[in-house]
Amino acid sequence: NNKNMFLLRIIVFLILVSLLIILSYPLLIIYDFSRGGSGFGICNDLVNCVIPVTEGPRLLILLISSFFVLVFFLRLIMKFINTINEEKSIL
Repeated sequence: NNKNMFLLRIIVFLILVSLLIILSYPLLIIYDFSRGGSGFGICNDLVNCVIPVTEGPRLLILLISSFFVLVFFLRLIMKFINTINEEKSIL
């Protein structure tokens, strides 16, 4: 039982870290551009860069949908942990 709870808490921690990475990814792209980078492969030369019009919305939809999927899994795991502990919670 304790082993299962520990594993579930590790999964919750990994989901939370993934959420933080998803939320910070646009800032990391801007930071990479400011340091002279390619924005993690988005644009090799910032002056002559041609980015398709759909690239921004596609990235936004990908980040938002993955954020909500991870939040959904986080809520499911938290409900499962509450049922294992037999506690009443807001979740």
